Amino acid sequence: MHESNRLGKGFVPVDLRPTSNYLHPRKYSSNITLNGGLIFLAVICLLLIVVGVIVSLLVTGRKLHKISSECLEAACPESWIGFQRKCFYFSEDIKNWTFSQRFCDSHGADLVQVETIQELNFLLRYKGPYDHWIGLSREQGQPWKWINGTEWTSWMFGQTQNTERSMMRKPRKHPCHCQHKWACKDYPQCPKWHRAALRLSSIVLVILIATVIGLTIWVSHLSSENGTKDCIV
Repeated sequence: MHESNRLGKGFVPVDLRPTSNYLHPRKYSSNITLNGGLIFLAVICLLLIVVGVIVSLLVTGRKLHKISSECLEAACPESWIGFQRKCFYFSEDIKNWTFSQRFCDSHGADLVQVETIQELNFLLRYKGPYDHWIGLSREQGQPWKWINGTEWTSWMFGQTQNTERSMMRKPRKHPCHCQHKWACKDYPQCPKWHRAALRLSSIVLVILIATVIGLTIWVSHLSSENGTKDCIV
């Protein structure tokens, strides 16, 4: 029998009209799509802003490092020569070793301590044909030591190809009261605000990169949610 035969005689059909809270499936679907699109556009705009800030920070950081090199060179006093972020002074006068070290110390420096082959070649190039006092000395029966107390090793001087006679090619023992020219070495520093700016730019850059990664993951998650099938009952 048909379904209509099962209804009672007093049955009155009722027209089911949508209430104010009712959302048609098509309208609901379009609202979801619209909201998802707006969120996606907002996130993309935010990502572009963050990427722009990162690029600006990278450019600024490069400029700061360039300024750092320039400020270190500018930090060398007059008559001093900058090399590898250090300042060197080659005297015109001749004095004994003790006076030479005192002169360097009065300028916040020490007699030269050679640390790299590049530095050694630089010193050989600028010292000219004269022997210069450097920061090596020793007590009788003791090993040679630099001003800072570390022991001297001869391997560095053996590697240079410069054959000039000099205290650097193969340091020669001289009584400390002898008169020679001398070479000082100092480690200048940029202003504190400059070092703080470098640290701050690095921290901000790391935070922004982490933000970009987080936003990318979030957008990917939203896209996967919007791609699922929604049902209305």
